[in-house]
Amino acid sequence: MSDNDINKGKTNDEPNVSKIDAEKSTEPDLKSNSSKQEDEISDLKDSLLRAQAEIDNIRKRSIKEVQNAYVQSVEQLSSNLLLIIDSLEAASLLAKEKKCSLEDMIEGNNLLLKSTKEMFDRLSITEINPTDEDFDPEFHQAISTEESDIEENKVLKVIQKGFKLPNKLLRPALVVVSKKIIKKT
Repeated sequence: MSDNDINKGKTNDEPNVSKIDAEKSTEPDLKSNSSKQEDEISDLKDSLLRAQAEIDNIRKRSIKEVQNAYVQSVEQLSSNLLLIIDSLEAASLLAKEKKCSLEDMIEGNNLLLKSTKEMFDRLSITEINPTDEDFDPEFHQAISTEESDIEENKVLKVIQKGFKLPNKLLRPALVVVSKKIIKKT
């Protein structure tokens, strides 16, 4: 017997049993699906909030680390510069004395220069002094050219030394660069 045969004997006022059963069976499924979706949305919101909090913590930690690195580098440089200031003050006091000789001043300057170069070594600052080297625009700044018998684009004179860190140019060397002699006919 088919569903149509069963329903033939019923009036339109009587509800269809199979439809009610279907509706009843889907109501709990809808409620359970809705509850599952709400739980999933709640979990996703919680995960999002946790991720945002972690990102904020990383950002704050990074800012603090950069600030600490800056303070440490300034502290290191300052402590090295204090040695130079102490030496300059001592030289200034010595120069005021009537017994100070030119040789003492020269010796003091040489000691000061030596201690400054040692400080640069500790800070990994290297000198750029390119006399007789090829001109390199990354590290040299040509302020003039001179005719010369040597090959073109060689550094003839260093007017001011340059300095660099391992990864950064602090100041280019100011140089005079060679150029070919123009022969007049």
